[in-house]
Amino acid sequence: MPRHIDLVEEDWGIDEVPTPGKSPRQQVTTPVLRRSSRKRSMPPSMFTSPPPSAKKSRKDAKVPSPPVAPPTLLTLPHCAISRLLLCLDVDSLERLSATCTYFDMMIAGKFLLTISFPFPVGFIKEVMDDESFEKKPLLKLSCKKTRDEFKTLPDITEDYSEPSSLHKLIIGNSPEMMDYLVFSQMSLLSLYKLRELDLVPESVKQEGRLLGQRIMDSYSNFDCSLLRHISRLGSLKCLTRLDMLVDQNLYLEQFMAELPNLLELGLTILTRPGLSKHVYLHEYIPRLEAVVTASKAPVLRVTVVAETRRQVNKIFKNSHVEKLVLTGPCTFNMFPVMQRLKEVVVNLETSFLDNNCTYWKSRIDDRGLHRAGLCCVNIGAVYENCPNLERFMGVEVGMVSHKQTFNKWNTRMKKRFYDDYLQQGGSKEMKAWAKTRWFSRRPVLPMNVGYDRVFN
Repeated sequence: MPRHIDLVEEDWGIDEVPTPGKSPRQQVTTPVLRRSSRKRSMPPSMFTSPPPSAKKSRKDAKVPSPPVAPPTLLTLPHCAISRLLLCLDVDSLERLSATCTYFDMMIAGKFLLTISFPFPVGFIKEVMDDESFEKKPLLKLSCKKTRDEFKTLPDITEDYSEPSSLHKLIIGNSPEMMDYLVFSQMSLLSLYKLRELDLVPESVKQEGRLLGQRIMDSYSNFDCSLLRHISRLGSLKCLTRLDMLVDQNLYLEQFMAELPNLLELGLTILTRPGLSKHVYLHEYIPRLEAVVTASKAPVLRVTVVAETRRQVNKIFKNSHVEKLVLTGPCTFNMFPVMQRLKEVVVNLETSFLDNNCTYWKSRIDDRGLHRAGLCCVNIGAVYENCPNLERFMGVEVGMVSHKQTFNKWNTRMKKRFYDDYLQQGGSKEMKAWAKTRWFSRRPVLPMNVGYDRVFN
């Protein structure tokens, strides 16, 4: 028996029973009758109690306990709920706060969820009407450059106060005036918990045409001023989601080192049409590749609205991206080199006409279906460069091992993408399909990426 049990027995005297002391001479042995171990049947007694009545049986019956309510989000501990809220984006938090009073007080009661910038006239009027206001931590800042017109002084005639819009304010003032506007309005906000920043305008078209370079320069100057102010306050390190409109200048590059906690980076690309070969190769491509390489976000979204069409390979090299979502033309020519990449989603333009695919040298009678694996993103670069890739444009590719020769890997990949072609309605035989819709050689990628293209 263990020692600690023995000590408990000694302390409490579990086995000791006090008996009166007697001398050996006084002890007299008394014969003891031995009981029989045989069972005897007892005759029924006349005093046996009758069986209980039905009323007493119902009384003695156990009352079933009320059903236990299923667990909900509100039954979790407060610390667990707070931890879960960190995994939601601001739009989801805003919807959750509208479900009940508890989450309204927990979310909207402590934070200013979303605000447009520059401030709308309605918000400025609320500030003017209140004697005092509380600077709650802001979670999301949105600058959509809306074209909705408003009157700054609604009680004054149009002769002295003409209607304006945020779009007109941004493109109609000097950069110095915009710096002052940003500085004065940002002083009313608390940005030390800023999580999301959306700087993509509500529309990239004006009067049916894409934005001109003058408007793009005004937008870029304003967004850059906004980022500099947030950087000066040290709040860029808190951002988890960032959406930007960029052109061939890609000013975002200077801020990438200050964004260590990004979870999602969105780039909307709208370059000037007809870029010269020098600008395209020595400015646009190196800057774009440098921004992608510097990003630490697991999710990268690239939307190509317009760019100069050149048959130049773009190398997207990154060691953090796990999901790549690319929307653009068939001729974008992107080659991924991403060790952690697991999924590639490519959104291509689709119309009711048989002129969907615009891939290089594609025949007019063979443009009804896109070339999965070639259009926009080339899957040939995946071999040995993206070993963890599981899905490419909806095709399961994770079962094809990279620990084999390129020819064997290519043969297995070709079979999977040909089956996908047939499922989409294709009718070509595999040999004819591979001749115009697949590659036979391993793509040769440049050794230098980003600014190394220029300086090496």
